Amino acid sequence: MVSQQFRKQLKWQKGFDWSGSADYQSQNPNRKRGSNTMISKKTSIIVLCLLLGWTGYASATDFDSVAGEVSRLHDQALSDQKQQDIDIDKERKQLLDKIEKLQRTVAKQEESLNAEKAEVASLAEERDRLQSEIGSRLATKEELDNIFLDHIRNFLSLVEKSPQASQKDQLLGTLKSYLEGERIFSLEDLKSLIGMYFDDIKSGAENVRYTAKILDRRGEEQEADIISLGHIEALFTADKDNGFLLSSPGSGRLIMSADPGFFTSREIAAFFNGDKTTAPLDISGGVAINQLSRKETVKDRLKSGGVLVIPILLVGLIAIIIVLERVTFLSRVRSNTDALMTEVTHLVSEGNYKKALETTRPHRNRPTGKVLMVGLVHKGETPEVIEIAMSEALLSQMPRLERFLVTLKVLAAVAPLLGLLGTVTGMINTFQVITIHGTGDPRLMAGGISEAMVTTQVGLAVAIPIMMAASFLGTRVKNLARDMEEKGIALMGALLKHKCER
Repeated sequence: MVSQQFRKQLKWQKGFDWSGSADYQSQNPNRKRGSNTMISKKTSIIVLCLLLGWTGYASATDFDSVAGEVSRLHDQALSDQKQQDIDIDKERKQLLDKIEKLQRTVAKQEESLNAEKAEVASLAEERDRLQSEIGSRLATKEELDNIFLDHIRNFLSLVEKSPQASQKDQLLGTLKSYLEGERIFSLEDLKSLIGMYFDDIKSGAENVRYTAKILDRRGEEQEADIISLGHIEALFTADKDNGFLLSSPGSGRLIMSADPGFFTSREIAAFFNGDKTTAPLDISGGVAINQLSRKETVKDRLKSGGVLVIPILLVGLIAIIIVLERVTFLSRVRSNTDALMTEVTHLVSEGNYKKALETTRPHRNRPTGKVLMVGLVHKGETPEVIEIAMSEALLSQMPRLERFLVTLKVLAAVAPLLGLLGTVTGMINTFQVITIHGTGDPRLMAGGISEAMVTTQVGLAVAIPIMMAASFLGTRVKNLARDMEEKGIALMGALLKHKCER
């Protein structure tokens, strides 16, 4: 009976769902599984305790009373469970409302966050744009500052080189103050600079005459009468000394330039005296005046060419001697052969050969006279013999006439070759200097370059006149040879004509 009732009790317990009230869970699908699990575990523990207690005391207690107790406890548990379900539903509703409220809040916060993100992105874009604009303006400002400083430096350089620099201490001080340290230039500085420009332009168009102390060529102070021709130049006259004035870059004081020469000095004196309304100008900004102190004599120029200038000059000297000798000789042997030939022809036509021979005798040392004498000596011979004799006489005179002409041509070729040799030597020296000292100081290379250029210049200067002289002398020799030939043929014709007439 006990086992039968226990089976009924187990059957009833099967309908209870030990897993936590499956029927109730199926009827309330939205209920949280965590709460059902807690209640099912609690109910299962109670039932198990009762079962264990019941099995322990089954022999002493009536099963029906136990079953009633269990039923009561079951009902109590179901009542508690229903109450808990009500509380849970209420709490769940509250939580759902809270969740919904939180979701609305989250949605609003997300919307606000998205708006703020968009605003941040817009602000970032604005920041980048402003940074780019600031960078561009800073670069423009830096460029404008550099341009401003360049103008100040150029202006300062012009003022320092101006003959009026000694009278513009305030302007020089203002310009130098702009270049000292870091300075932020303003629009007022630009206006001030423009004003200084216009003032300087105005003063540059004025000719001012005044008396001041200058430094002479020995570095001593001397009072002089000065005329400032704008920014172009300044002229002075002092103690019968006239010339140009230069501005010292360091102190701004006026210094006498090198002696400009007799004619220029006389023009400056006439300008001071009012005899002339024009004055010599140096429009190069002082470069031409500075060159006055760097005048090179012929000796200095030749010395800069090195040792190879000496053989070139010797070639020129030898050529001069040869040319003078040849010109003298050719002038001496050339005579008025037309008059001589007319007289000889007239005497031959009369048959007076002895008189004709005596007429040519004084000209025997001249080429044409020698040829005529040979023709008259062979007057009785056949025409062929006469022609051969005169040709031989003509050829015998040619070495005298052409003497040293080949030497002149050789010298004309040697002179430029020596100049070329000097050019190569000078360039070799220049490259050696570059190898040792580099190209930092051009003055170190000036010696080799000067040697290279001067030797070529001297070589050409010697060779060109020699070639012209050789050509001139060669032409003179050709003219003499043609004259001898012409007069020989004329004499031969006169001899043959006289023979035919006899």
